[in-house]
Amino acid sequence: MSNNLQRITTIVFVLLAALLLTQAAFSLQWPIAHDEAPLFYEAFLIQNGQIPYKDFFDFQMPGSFFAYYFLGILSNFGPLRIRILDLIILAAISTITYFAMRRFGKFTALAAPILFALKYLQGGPNLSLQREYIILIFISLSIWIGVTDSLTFRKRLMLGLLYGLAATLKPHAALGLLPFLLFDIADLRQRRELSLSSLAKQIILPVAIGFAIPVLLVILYLTFTQSLFPLYRYYPQLRPTLHPDQRRDGDHTISGSMAYLLNQLWRLGGSGLWLIPAGIGIYLHRNRQTYLLASLATIYAIYPALTGQFFPYHYIPFIYTIILVASLSLSSNYQLPITNPPSFIFPLSSFILLATILITVKPSQTFLRQLQGKDIAIAADRAAQISAFLEKISNPETKFSHWIGPAARCLPCSKPAHQLPLRMSSIFISIITSRIPTSNPCAQTS
Repeated sequence: MSNNLQRITTIVFVLLAALLLTQAAFSLQWPIAHDEAPLFYEAFLIQNGQIPYKDFFDFQMPGSFFAYYFLGILSNFGPLRIRILDLIILAAISTITYFAMRRFGKFTALAAPILFALKYLQGGPNLSLQREYIILIFISLSIWIGVTDSLTFRKRLMLGLLYGLAATLKPHAALGLLPFLLFDIADLRQRRELSLSSLAKQIILPVAIGFAIPVLLVILYLTFTQSLFPLYRYYPQLRPTLHPDQRRDGDHTISGSMAYLLNQLWRLGGSGLWLIPAGIGIYLHRNRQTYLLASLATIYAIYPALTGQFFPYHYIPFIYTIILVASLSLSSNYQLPITNPPSFIFPLSSFILLATILITVKPSQTFLRQLQGKDIAIAADRAAQISAFLEKISNPETKFSHWIGPAARCLPCSKPAHQLPLRMSSIFISIITSRIPTSNPCAQTS
């Protein structure tokens, strides 16, 4: 890297790091929003002795209940402590990412975590502490393990364990394990001839053992708490309702659904511009580690389509992995197939990445409102009215937490309300709407 280009790149990332630290400090004032509210509410129920699927029901996987119960215990369900935990997790992911990407050079190792952290905070409160963000802890650790030159029994066991944990939160998140398996098999076959039984023993067996540990522990918990049968019984009935508010055309035929999925898939959650520097990074680094990262980005690009959910937080794993690949365009440790590459290639690749950063990385709208002295907006004004209304029609001791998603949603949050088993928020709304006048904001949806 030339001295001038290195100086410019350094200045840009110093400014980005300053923006990151400033936004992180302001994020401590962000309220609980979107999926955080019901997940922490359910963690509160568990803390008060209730059992998921048996005493209350939601479509979340068991790992989600455990993860947010752990976060709830650590934070004592305090908004400020929750925000501090959010930043601690972000710092942990950034540190892991730095060590994972260090093999590609100093600038790449610094750029990747800074860029992802900025994109994460850019989403504001609605992106905070989503399940995909928790899953990212396991993905980042797996990349740190997987980019090493060779895998041992212990590393394969750890990879299986990490993606087994991810599967307890969202089963299809475990698809990220496939590239590690395929590249590991190809690497062993290239180094020496192995039979299928030998490959299964050296690769598949330790991965399968690691993957099975968290899954079996969850099954044992559900069995001993007598909540396995309710999960098996009710979850399939709720699956058709898990795609709310995303399709408004009413066309639920196979062709209509496929057209909808394909139309959403190519958009990549608005992050498609990162494909340009990512493609350059792949071109400059033609090795196993680069192809592994690119494969992970491909899998998590189609990850939202597997459930038909295309909310911004569903793209968190894709944004993370594609930024890792794109940051490779900053590395001077590239391996081109030609002996004397043109001198402009590296400056051009760095310029394209910097241009992509300038276009796509922006301060959070919530952060900008804070700078302007305005109230933090999370589309929750109507929720406050709903909360006040519900407090009027319920036991005086009942308190309510509120949050707004695609529609007005409000959940009970104290012991007297526990007589009403929690279902999905849409089911909860249907229960109370019979007692709400049509003129009341509780009866209105966005």
